[in-house]
Amino acid sequence: MTQEPASTVPQVPSVPMPLVRFNNWVTLALLAISWITQQPWIAAIPLVTCGLGAAIGWNPVIWIAKQNFKRPPSSYVSEEKAQLRFNQTLCTGMLLVAIISAAAGWTAGFYIFTILPALANIGALAGFCVGCFIRFRWNQYRHAKKRADA
Repeated sequence: MTQEPASTVPQVPSVPMPLVRFNNWVTLALLAISWITQQPWIAAIPLVTCGLGAAIGWNPVIWIAKQNFKRPPSSYVSEEKAQLRFNQTLCTGMLLVAIISAAAGWTAGFYIFTILPALANIGALAGFCVGCFIRFRWNQYRHAKKRADA
């Protein structure tokens, strides 16, 4: 009896898509609550959760949702963890500018920099990942530049 060779394809660290979508919904809901109540500090919650995800790779919203999984995470379609961290970095940056704008009394800045990640989350929930597109184009640019310099 012969044994099948082990797969030589390296496993890319990933996050199950239901967790990513749950994080999108929570972020979107908190931003909407912040607008409705006119309480900018509520936008600091996704700032912190996405910031933790971007900085150390641990998002408390995703961690909480993962505790309620019934099936093994590998049974879901997933997103590359590096892509998720990139998206969370973009979200963190925009929300940080939004909170600073609110603290400085620039209401328009607060709304501009919370609407952008809200639209990105809506797009992701609809199936188009703006952060994925930006990262793809950035990687293409870096690769072309490296080839031109060689």
